[in-house]
Amino acid sequence: MFKSHFKYNYLYKQISYISNMASKRNLSLETKQQDKREDAIIKCKRKEYNYYKGQNYGKLDDINLASKGWTHNKSKGDYFTIHPQSTGPELKQFSLEHFNFNDNITKCLRDDGIEMLTSFQNEAITTISKGRHSILAAETGCGKTLAYLLPILNKIVDCKLPGVNTPKALILVPGRELAYQIGSVAQQFANEMNLKIKIIVGGRTKKIMLNPEFSHVDLLIGTPGAIGKLCTVGVYKLNHVSHAVFDEADTLLDDSFIERLTGIIKRLSTSQLVLVSATMPTNIPPILEPYSSSFVNVVSPLLHTTLRHITQVFLRVGRSIKPQQLLQIVKKNQDQLLIFTNRNETCNWVSYFLNENGISSSRVNGDMNQGERIIQWNEFRSQKNRILVATDVCSRGIHIGNMRHIINYDFPLYVADYLHRIGRTGRFGEKSCKVTNFVAGEREVKIVQKIELAIRRNEPIQNVDGNITRILQRKLLRSGETLM
Repeated sequence: MFKSHFKYNYLYKQISYISNMASKRNLSLETKQQDKREDAIIKCKRKEYNYYKGQNYGKLDDINLASKGWTHNKSKGDYFTIHPQSTGPELKQFSLEHFNFNDNITKCLRDDGIEMLTSFQNEAITTISKGRHSILAAETGCGKTLAYLLPILNKIVDCKLPGVNTPKALILVPGRELAYQIGSVAQQFANEMNLKIKIIVGGRTKKIMLNPEFSHVDLLIGTPGAIGKLCTVGVYKLNHVSHAVFDEADTLLDDSFIERLTGIIKRLSTSQLVLVSATMPTNIPPILEPYSSSFVNVVSPLLHTTLRHITQVFLRVGRSIKPQQLLQIVKKNQDQLLIFTNRNETCNWVSYFLNENGISSSRVNGDMNQGERIIQWNEFRSQKNRILVATDVCSRGIHIGNMRHIINYDFPLYVADYLHRIGRTGRFGEKSCKVTNFVAGEREVKIVQKIELAIRRNEPIQNVDGNITRILQRKLLRSGETLM
């Protein structure tokens, strides 16, 4: 009896051993086959964390992130890459004949090689043309500027001029560079349509107040601070503005801007309001509450998703190694480069560091005066310098042609900032574009984990809030401090 039992156990162990070896062999073969697959959406240093096309997770599944242990010092040197992926079914496009544009608008578009507009642009143009207050929310680089500019120019071209310094339309933006960029786009149409455009930004406000110019203005473009001051002293009057656009609305509605914006909005009681942003505004300030029920949302299906057609590399690095890592990338890359930092001081330091190593670079940040910023910006735009080091003053709405590579030297601390930054490349579906991210701090890792989780779940990034000041205030209140 004992021998029989012993023999049974022995055979059972042999069978289990053979079965386990076969399972391991099959698992090994499966792993090798996966390693050879070319459909990896997320490719990691540790191959077991790779994420493949067609791989799905359940809602309750515990997802192993490649960045899960990145808060530990031993994770330095780890990395993963998000590869370009299909953007889904082709969206419907509309020919210019579909729109009832002024002939000069159609001519300008065709001269610029534009024959079709997207479904998002069509919905935005239709909504604005109907006179509805609108919120246009869509990913960066999808043509939001034309989506609001075309119907507004089409409307005001037939309106009689009400008087000098009394614009018919107003476009507010958070930064000077964006104001000039939108102005240059609008000017192409204005030249054909006999419309007058004026751009007003900070830095020259006092001079304008002391020696104002009076002329007919159809479209006024500028920053809230400059336009607010000139309206207060009566240089410009907004009582005849029929259309008011707040471009990069998530930034303009930030608590740091809202005080300047409130005085302007009070002068726009009869205007049609259009809020434009790459992230959906999460709060409507009290000054806009009377309009809240009237807003029509025009939202892209790709809102709050990272751009699917660009490559995104995430490198877990130590802070001390970032300069060396940057230098290696810059020396290998001969294309134009845009390098983002979180602080003005870091922006200056990185630019000086590159220059000292024989690599010419321009820089733009909030500490620089207007004249210096314009010089540095023009040196980069004219490709006198192929590298621009900048803070987030260059992350909102700015279009830089043929921008193939962006480096986040400092990884942004907010998802909204990341979405804006990466939108400076891959504009209008440009291919072969890349973003390289240096990830060093614990707060940075948490943002990376949110991005990676959204990619693996094939869904928009959750809880994207553009009101950075409010986020900071909330955190400081928890710690018993106050925001000055």
